[in-house]
Parts: sequence; structure tokens; C-alpha cells
Amino acid sequence: MPESGSYSPFTGQVLILLGAVLWGTSGTVQTLAPAAATPPVIGTIRILLSGLLLSAAAFLRGDFSDWRAFLRPIFLLTGLCQALFQVSYFSGIAYTGVAVGTMVAIGSCPIFSGILGVVFDREKLSTLWITATSIAIVGLILLTLDTGESVRFDSRGIIFALTAGFSYSLFTLLARRLIQSHTSDSIIGLSFLIGTIYLLPFLFIMQTGWIFGSVRGILTVAYLGFISAALAYMLYGRGLKYVKVSTTGTLTLAEPLTAALLGIFFVGEELSLLSGIGIIAIFASQILIVIQGKNRTGEYTPPPVG
Repeated sequence: MPESGSYSPFTGQVLILLGAVLWGTSGTVQTLAPAAATPPVIGTIRILLSGLLLSAAAFLRGDFSDWRAFLRPIFLLTGLCQALFQVSYFSGIAYTGVAVGTMVAIGSCPIFSGILGVVFDREKLSTLWITATSIAIVGLILLTLDTGESVRFDSRGIIFALTAGFSYSLFTLLARRLIQSHTSDSIIGLSFLIGTIYLLPFLFIMQTGWIFGSVRGILTVAYLGFISAALAYMLYGRGLKYVKVSTTGTLTLAEPLTAALLGIFFVGEELSLLSGIGIIAIFASQILIVIQGKNRTGEYTPPPVG
């Protein structure tokens, strides 16, 4: 997908929503992986494959012609943010369970994104944003806690989950600034490859034979790497340039919404009253945010990376 032209805030928000929807398919696809598959290995392979594809696309377009511009410490930080998100997210789930871990990690992203946007990009949080984000977080709480899973509020798990939310929000802030002067594919692709370096130990200490041991393993990692990550981030990166960091955090809650809907319609999970209310709340928040983007005129450009 070439990077050309200019998008309106509305188009940018739609692109981010589409990317988040693709992210939301990851959980369902992971259930189809071989039994020997482990989350840390899946996460590492996922950003490795997507990083290779995005970087290759950027290289073929000549985005790395000025390669010295990419020899900056900031890319070590963006890569670290991605690696930290992978490790802390799965660690949070391990200590607190899927419900609480997901709720805290993903639910904290809009809050951290809003704070970072205000502090570093001088964004102003509108009443509509506050309303939509509040509705979305309430919906996420109803959706994730109504799973029949035993709720465990483990302090270590909460810290890991909050770290995941913060690291991803910080990545969004940094990537959005870098994308003002570089293509999104080059920024995200390089960040993923650097993030993979941080995570390489997982590939040596955990079982990886399942990846090429069956067609299911190959198809699983291919989809997760190329579709739910590379294609998703192509869409996300193109929209990120024209959407505020705070708004982006709320829009990405379309990920758990998609995961919940896939669980209901394809995995056979039951739709309870609380889950239904949670889905409606998150969906309503997305509509409010998109309406705000459609009514906005002009573009917002954050300060450059120092």
C-alpha cells in the first residue's frame, strides 16, 4: 500500500479503526495455533515478520535512501516500547488472568494516550473525547469481566498490564512524531525489527518447532505476521499522521470489540446481557470519535522529535 496524498482527520480515523479491527482478529487466530505455541514466541515472530515486510516495502520505495536519518537513539526507544509491550502484556495476563489483564492494559491506553498528548503535543481534550473514552472504558470493563473467569487482582499483574498500556501509548506518541518526516512503513518496520532484537532470547529458550512442524503453524504465524500486524500497521500508520494521539488511543479499543464479536459469531461464545451492553458502549464511543473527526477541518501537526 503506497504512501501518497493527504488524508483528512476523518479518513485517518477510519484507517486506524480498520487497523484495530485487524488486530482484533489475532486472538481468534491464536486459538487455531498448535498446542505447543506460546504467547511470547507468537509475539516475537509476529513483530519480526511484520517488521520485515514493512521494512522491505519501505526499502523498495527508496524510503531508506537517507539511511543516516535512521541512525538515531529514538529508534532504540520505539523498538523498546514494542518489545516491552509484548512482554508486559502477556506477563500481566499470566498474573491476573485474561479478563483483568486485558482490561487494564488496553483500557489504560486511551488514558495514557490522552495524558501524553496533552503533555508533549499540547493537545486539548474535548468534552466529546472525554465522554466517548469514558463510555468505551465502561464498555470494556463490562465486556472483559463478564467472561466467567475468576477475577484476580494481583498487584504484579496490574503493574505489568499498566506498563503495557503505557509502553504502547508512548510508542504511538513517538511514531506519530517520526511519521511527520519519515514514511510510516519505515518507522514502524524499523521499530519492529529493533523490538525483535530485544525479544530474541525467547526464540532460544522456548519451543519454536511448532512453527514449521505443521501447515497450521505456518498459516497461523503468516496470518498474524502479515495480516493482523503488517497490513494492520500499514493502515494504522497512514492514519496516525492525521489523528491526535489521544483520539488514537480511544479508536484502538475497536480491537477488543472485534475480538468479542469474533468470539460470539465464530468461536461460539454466548452473548450475555453485560457483554451486549459492553459491545454497544464501545461501538457507540467509536461512532462519537469518528463523528468528531468528520466534523473537524484542517490538520494537526505535532512538534517534531527533538
